[in-house]
Amino acid sequence: MAKKKTANKVRKKAEINLDLDVSKSSKKTANKNLKKLGAGGIVAVVFMLIIGVVAGVFSLKYVTRNDCFDLIGMDELTLTLEENYIDEGIHAISFGRDVSNKVYIETNLKVRENGEFYADEVGTYYIVYKVDDFKYDSIFKIQRVRLITFVETSEDIIENEAGGV
Repeated sequence: MAKKKTANKVRKKAEINLDLDVSKSSKKTANKNLKKLGAGGIVAVVFMLIIGVVAGVFSLKYVTRNDCFDLIGMDELTLTLEENYIDEGIHAISFGRDVSNKVYIETNLKVRENGEFYADEVGTYYIVYKVDDFKYDSIFKIQRVRLITFVETSEDIIENEAGGV
């Protein structure tokens, strides 16, 4: 057992020394290469980096030129309590790819088994659309909201007007 512990200590020391030797060697090589480049070489490297960044920005603009995250249909609706709402959904393109299938919603409406939304009480309800996608979820945190206001049914309104007269 003691031999095993000693062997492990020696192995760890050897790995540390090897890491230090590699690190020193890498620094020496980097310094030699830097001296070989000279001032003109450094300017050339910086110039190439600038060109790379500019090219990357233009490439990103080109790839994302058709990106969108838009509601299909109206963003505000008024319905009566007797009506159901069938969601039209959202159209989402991220980095040139259709990510509409990655959309998930949060809502305070009730949902029937067939997917229709409804409300039992008069009021304004929401459907919040989010996309599980790097661009819209991680970078920009974008979401869309549809507001649906449910009002009394037309029969209730007529009865209230007639009873109030």
